[in-house]
Amino acid sequence: MKCPICASLSTLDEPHPEVELYHCTDCGHRFSRLKPDVPTEPYDAVYFEEMHRNWFTHPNLALFERIARLIEREPAPRSLIDVGCGNGNLLRYLSARSPSSATLTGVDLMANAPQSGIEFIQADALSVELGRQFSIVVSLAAIEHVPDPGAFARRLKSLAKPGGLIIVMTLNDASVLYATARLLRRLGVALPFDRLYSPHHLHHFNRVSLSRLLERETLRLEDAILHNTPLASIDIPVSSPAAALVLRAGVGLLFALGSLSRRTYLQTLICRRNSDLAPVGQPD
Repeated sequence: MKCPICASLSTLDEPHPEVELYHCTDCGHRFSRLKPDVPTEPYDAVYFEEMHRNWFTHPNLALFERIARLIEREPAPRSLIDVGCGNGNLLRYLSARSPSSATLTGVDLMANAPQSGIEFIQADALSVELGRQFSIVVSLAAIEHVPDPGAFARRLKSLAKPGGLIIVMTLNDASVLYATARLLRRLGVALPFDRLYSPHHLHHFNRVSLSRLLERETLRLEDAILHNTPLASIDIPVSSPAAALVLRAGVGLLFALGSLSRRTYLQTLICRRNSDLAPVGQPD
C-alpha cells in the first residue's frame, strides 16, 4: 500500500481483529483499511451519548482556553468555523467566554440544538457549499476519521481566508501511550492495541506525517501544542470498576511520562494559509 501522506511504501503492521493496519516506512504514518464485513462507525446519537460519552462530557478546556487566546491575537473582525464540531463544545465555550470575540460557525454530520451566537450547520464538511471563507479554521479530533486526509486538509485550506489561521488537533501515534500499546501487543496483551487501532480511527498521525500533510497544502506551520486529554474523558472498555480503575491509573501514568518526554497523546498544530498576494517585485 502507498502511504496517503507521502506515497512511500507502507507495510502491514501487527495483526488486528477488525482492520488491516499499515505503517509507512518513510514518514511513519499508520493507517487502517477495514476488513470485510466490518462496518464504518456511524456518527449518530449513540456515538455521542453512549459509545464516547466520556470524551464529550469532559471536554479539553485547557486546549479550548489556548485556542481562545490564539483567536484574540488575530486582527478583528474575526470569523471562526469549527470543522467537525461534534456536539459544539468548543463553540459553546468560546461563546460563553467572549461572546463578541468572533462570529462562530460549526459544521458536522450531526445536528446541534440552536444556540444564540452560534451558527450550526448539519452537513458533510467536505462537500457543503458555504459561500464564504473564515479568518480562523479549527478542526479538533476529526481528520483521523476521514478516509482521505489530503482532501480534508485541502478543505480546511479552502475555508481559510488568505493569511487565515488554521488549527488542527489529532492523535499522536508517536506518543508514549501508543508505543506502550504496541509493546504490550507484542508481549501478548492486545486490549490497548486493539482499542487504539479500532475502526473508530482510520489514520494515526505522528508529528512528521501531520506536518508533511499540512505543508503539502502550502500551509505554514507556526507552532505545535503537545498535550493530553483530561483523564476523565478516556473511555475505558471494561465493565469491572476495579479493572477500570487500574486501567485509568495506567493511562494517567503514561500521560505523565508523555508530558515529560514531549510524546503526548494529542498534538495540535497551528498553521497559517499564505497570503495569495505575492510581495512587490516577486513572481506569483
